[in-house]
Amino acid sequence: MTVGFGGNRYDPAAIPIDTVFLDEQVSKLAGSQDHLRHYLACGLADGIDPTRFFSTDWYDWQNPDWCDGFAAPYLHYLAVGRAEGRDPSPKVDVVRYRECLGASISKPAIYGRILSGVRSVAAGVYEDLDQLTQLQRDFWGNIAVLAHRKSPPRRKRKSLVFCQAGQSACLDGWVHTEERDWDLLVNYYDAKGLRYGVGEYVFFQKGTKFTAMKLLSERFPEIFQAYDHVMFIDDDVEVEPGQIDQMFAACRAHGLDLAQMSLTDDSACNWAALYSRGQNPAPRSVSGVEIMMPVLSSRALGWIRPTLGQSISGFGLDLVWGKIVTDKGGRVAVLDHIAARHVRGADQAGGAYYQYLRRHHINAKAELWALINRYAAGRELIAV
Repeated sequence: MTVGFGGNRYDPAAIPIDTVFLDEQVSKLAGSQDHLRHYLACGLADGIDPTRFFSTDWYDWQNPDWCDGFAAPYLHYLAVGRAEGRDPSPKVDVVRYRECLGASISKPAIYGRILSGVRSVAAGVYEDLDQLTQLQRDFWGNIAVLAHRKSPPRRKRKSLVFCQAGQSACLDGWVHTEERDWDLLVNYYDAKGLRYGVGEYVFFQKGTKFTAMKLLSERFPEIFQAYDHVMFIDDDVEVEPGQIDQMFAACRAHGLDLAQMSLTDDSACNWAALYSRGQNPAPRSVSGVEIMMPVLSSRALGWIRPTLGQSISGFGLDLVWGKIVTDKGGRVAVLDHIAARHVRGADQAGGAYYQYLRRHHINAKAELWALINRYAAGRELIAV
């Protein structure tokens, strides 16, 4: 028997669905003897999730190519995405699953195994996003912070740069300038990167930039309260010595609460709106900024502080921070005439950062999905 949908014929037996899960979503199906036929006739078109481990909305967003020859996201996943090892849901990390259960497991077989019960948090599968919340608490609750230097500097400056640094940090090119009008806090996630004598404040914290932001702002609030603006910069951003001073001056002059330098054309970034568009010194309004080098005013830092424990990876914060600051009446902008270079792109499959998160059972995509839904944030960072 085949059933028609979108001009094509499908074998219902080849369309995995969870009848109990469907009953929970569509009450009129309770007790039905023909869930498959009803799902193909109505559920696909209505965007109803067929199982707990396939999210139609998520897959639609992350895989816009599904509409090329397919009538619904789920049909594309079953025919194409499953074989290619795409994630069917933000609750499923296929890369982690294969790491734990062995690469000999074929990509097309993974979804079926998950549905049959071969799954666990350690294998990259969350039963629900409540598990993610507990894993986040466990992660930052077990992070140790060591204060190497935290005495307030003698000279009072208005701004602070917070640099998350490892062995290959790009900070050597700008940190030694004598005329800088900002203090430096270096948080080393890798102690081998220590630069002796560098930084007014120095800490060691092996977590991520965002756990460092959370823990240091909670344990040493007086540091952040002493400054009008704070820049949180990654160690793979190349800037000229005077650009940071320019950036802080522009934030003060234009009353910016959330801002960033624009990016050079050869930078790695997901959002086209953040690349430099010339030498116009006027701030260009955007819906948010990238997490690689945001500048936050003191009041904006207070506004976004509750989010810091909600994304270990940082995923989703770019979209959420912009919404929070805008909703509070703050100003969000990018500075086109101050352009920095982001050196390293993100390797979500094999990169060391993402492998580190996976070892601690943190799924960055799940964090993204949970955040934007919790705060009703947009899914794109755009010029406004």
